[in-house]
Amino acid sequence: HLVNAGVLTVRDAGSWWLAVPGAGRFIKCFVKGRQAVLSMVRKAKYRELPLSELLGRRVPSAVRLGLAYHVHDLIGAQLVDCVPTTSGTLLRLPDT
Repeated sequence: HLVNAGVLTVRDAGSWWLAVPGAGRFIKCFVKGRQAVLSMVRKAKYRELPLSELLGRRVPSAVRLGLAYHVHDLIGAQLVDCVPTTSGTLLRLPDT
């Protein structure tokens, strides 16, 4: 059943590859969305943007997984720094 579903593919006699059907499409959407959200922060003045303003902006067509998903991904991957301010969280590109 796993072979028919595409989860297991034959590698050699007696060994198998584990596959995730549709993972390529997900990774493509994931990478394009990450790049689109990063470019939104890069184009902002001083390369920083309030989180509330970012979430309130029009979503580019490349962001198919949702803007909040990509924002959490950028924070978790430490591609942006979160700076707490009195007016809310500020997303800033790290100085490199």
